This record gives sequence, C-alpha cells and structure tokens, in this order.
Amino acid sequence: MNGTIIIPARRDSKGVPHKNRLLLRHTLSKIPLRYHQKVIISTNDDVIATDVENNYSNCILHRRSEKSAVDTASTIECIKEAVTEFSLTGDIVMLYLTYPERTWEDIEDAWEWYVEKEATSMLCKEEADTHPYLCMFEKENDRGTQIVQHNLCRRQDYPPCFKICHMISIFNILEMKNLNKNLYNNETAFYEIPEHRAEAAALDIDTPRDLEKLKKKYIT
Repeated sequence: MNGTIIIPARRDSKGVPHKNRLLLRHTLSKIPLRYHQKVIISTNDDVIATDVENNYSNCILHRRSEKSAVDTASTIECIKEAVTEFSLTGDIVMLYLTYPERTWEDIEDAWEWYVEKEATSMLCKEEADTHPYLCMFEKENDRGTQIVQHNLCRRQDYPPCFKICHMISIFNILEMKNLNKNLYNNETAFYEIPEHRAEAAALDIDTPRDLEKLKKKYIT
C-alpha cells in the first residue's frame, strides 16, 4: 500500500462531543508502525494535536483551518489543505475515525482492489437497509411523495441498489477536483465489503449509543 493515509479528526461533533479524541487510537493502533510516516492526521483540536506529538511522533500533524472544520464544511476541504501544505502526489487513502473495527487487512484488501480495477476513486458499498423505491418525502398533513417516481409493486422488479459506505475511501489527487462532497462521482468504483466484515462497517460511531456499544466491547 503506497498511498498517503489522511485521517480527518476535527474537534467538534454535535452527535458525540469530542468523539475523535476517543477514537483516534483505535485507528492508529490498526496501522502498522512502518506506515505511520505516511499517515497525516488533520485536526483543529489542540488535545488531539498534543496526543499526536507526544505519542505518535512518526505521524504527520496537519493543523486544519477553522474554515475547513465548521459543521457545514465537507471533508474534502481539509484534504485539499493537506495536499497543498505537504505537496502530496499520487493516491490518498482517507480513513474516518468513526469505523473503529476497521482492520489493516480491510485497508489492504480495498487498496489491492482499487489498483486491480485501475480506478481513480473508490468508496465502499454495503447492502441497503431498504430500497429507495419504498421511501417517501414527508409532506404536510401526514402526506408523502415518492423520492423515486415509479408504479412498480413487485420487489423483484426494483433495480438493484446499494448503500455507500465511507469505511475506506481512496482517490487519486488529480481526480479529487471531480469528486462531490461525499467523495464520489459517476466514475467512482464501489468496493463491496466482504460479508464476514459487514459488522465492521455497521459500527459507525455517530450517536452516544454507538459509542456505548464500542465501550462495552472493548472496556470491561
């Protein structure tokens, strides 16, 4: 794996305050030490920055701007800052901290698939919880309107679909300008998470309840 690993770790989180402070070590512990010199941790959090400087000095610290760390900013904005500051070239492996059960083997498998497909951008995909043909936009007075207009009643007639997953995102720096704020476009290749690793993708820390699940599993 010869891409540069970038880990966004901003300070603020409305769902779980300061969750990245708790999750950083879960991710870094999965990355072999020999790769730490290729890891950039992008943060605007002084606590995380101090942790990196004191305990992960082989990693590269990127002081993310406050502009790229507000709630309305997309992750790709901090990636662009890091690319510019460190004059990066080649491929970026972007790892959100919210997937603490992701392993290095998961990353290597995704990387090998990305190279094999000769892709310029890659996201993960997993089985959708429901089909968009069954979903409605809410309207006033308990009414609704279809998200996707159709008149099909048999599920077997619905076109296949999947749910995007940001457990691992890989993209070439030259392709970055063509990606949307969710890090994909019409040319993105979607890597299917193996069935035996579905639980790792399912635990995406976004609420206090998610964090409690993690604590119960790892803290006795």
